[in-house]
Amino acid sequence: MSRRRFLGASIATTIAPAMSGLSQSVGLERKRGMNLVPTKPCDAPNYWCTWAVQNYMYGHGLRTLDATLLEGDAGAQLARAAMTEDNVLGVGGWAKEFYRKVRGDLFLLLDDGWESGGMATFELATAKFPSFTGDATERLRGLNRAVKEAGWRSAALWCRNTPEGDRGGHLETLSNDAGIRYWKIDIGDPNFELVQLRDRMRLPLRLEHVHGESAVNGNWHKDGRFGSQPWASRRMVILRNTDVYRTYDVTSILSLPTTLDRLAAMLKGAEGHAEVKALLNVEDEVYVAAAMGCTMGVMRHPLTGLRPGDDADLFFNGSRQAKRRLDEVVRAVRWQRIAAPFSPGIGAVAIDDEVLTDSWRFAKGQSWESELIGAEVRQGAPARMARGMALPEVKAKGERPFVFAARFPNGALAVAAQERTRVGEAWYMPECEVTLPVEDAPGPYGVFGNFKSLTMVFDQPLHGKRVLAQDLAGDEAMDITGDVQVRGKVLHLSGEVMRKVGLRSATPGDLSAPGLVIAFA
Repeated sequence: MSRRRFLGASIATTIAPAMSGLSQSVGLERKRGMNLVPTKPCDAPNYWCTWAVQNYMYGHGLRTLDATLLEGDAGAQLARAAMTEDNVLGVGGWAKEFYRKVRGDLFLLLDDGWESGGMATFELATAKFPSFTGDATERLRGLNRAVKEAGWRSAALWCRNTPEGDRGGHLETLSNDAGIRYWKIDIGDPNFELVQLRDRMRLPLRLEHVHGESAVNGNWHKDGRFGSQPWASRRMVILRNTDVYRTYDVTSILSLPTTLDRLAAMLKGAEGHAEVKALLNVEDEVYVAAAMGCTMGVMRHPLTGLRPGDDADLFFNGSRQAKRRLDEVVRAVRWQRIAAPFSPGIGAVAIDDEVLTDSWRFAKGQSWESELIGAEVRQGAPARMARGMALPEVKAKGERPFVFAARFPNGALAVAAQERTRVGEAWYMPECEVTLPVEDAPGPYGVFGNFKSLTMVFDQPLHGKRVLAQDLAGDEAMDITGDVQVRGKVLHLSGEVMRKVGLRSATPGDLSAPGLVIAFA
């Protein structure tokens, strides 16, 4: 059998009748008053982080801009300078304008630049945030109150080094007095003293730790693989001692394979270790987070066209145009109201033996890592992976997309297909037909990305069931029973139907891939 065809003979025999007679017309029936997405915000520790937009603020209104100024320490200093009260909370500020629909689900995480006197004082910089007065606790409390009044879940904070002096006092100030519930520790706390202290003090504070990585994996001149992570590795030590493990920085154009390979290694390393309670954070790969049961550190934002020339942005560039894919964030976050992220120690993990390798030649202004500029960079990741279920089966002519799926502890199930990148052609979607072994998972079912078709195979006949579907960005379900094929244990959906439903509530001009939820009635 060709490696480009994963359709097993037994399942192929089962689904063949479902393919015949599929209606080509798509006339969807609205189910007035029925909303498949809960209105209550999710409890997952997801956040929108300010760092990418901080890095885009310098250069507005200039006639020319040398993109090398944005790289390295010089670029980081410009980004820190952009962390101001006016930018965050002023009229038209980030907190006031971004992600209105899911702010209540997200922490607003203030990244590097919010502190006075370095990276370990944990005192809000009064020169940058002049409206917040009083002692250190009062200033943080005021900041958090303003963030919540803007509709966000609450403020969250970044640090590079852990607090100096009285650590217990700092933690109590952050969590109890100021109401801060999430703390992004970027490299610091190597011995997890803050975790132990937090636990002893019984404070309602989540802590995120990282290992620290290059923006690309492995030997990027060759296969660009992250490498396996045995239980005794440092990354696994961090995972089993923290609340959230972030997979760390990536390039904009090769973000997906870099993140998928890191995720696969971390999932496999934690497999069978039920004692792991932490969650994996895959940063801005929001459809990976949604479909694979991870948290997200969203960084994309809507600001574009404000810099001269080619509008250089080291964090979001290339044909993917992530800053015009904000609906994906909404859909991913709202899916997690249905299916919450879960620990990598729960359930089995299936990783495909076949590796797909993406590549790109980085131009100036496409990465903050200068060694990548002008070089062809390769990043490999498994073609398929799955949590708590068998691998999806993929059939395609020629290249295939990355396909991944998960069964969640509450019985929900999600699948995603995402784009590929090669030199000269970034973010293209190979046409694919995917078969999903649902078995006895009761749903609901999340579907993310573009498919030629999706065939869901259950363990029991589906006779008499109504099929409902809804754009995860919307608030009204559709009855699609007449636009799908149900034969025995098989439900077959065309790409046309999934796109029509999954983009029904799209924001005008948004480029996001579809994201929908399916349920039976």
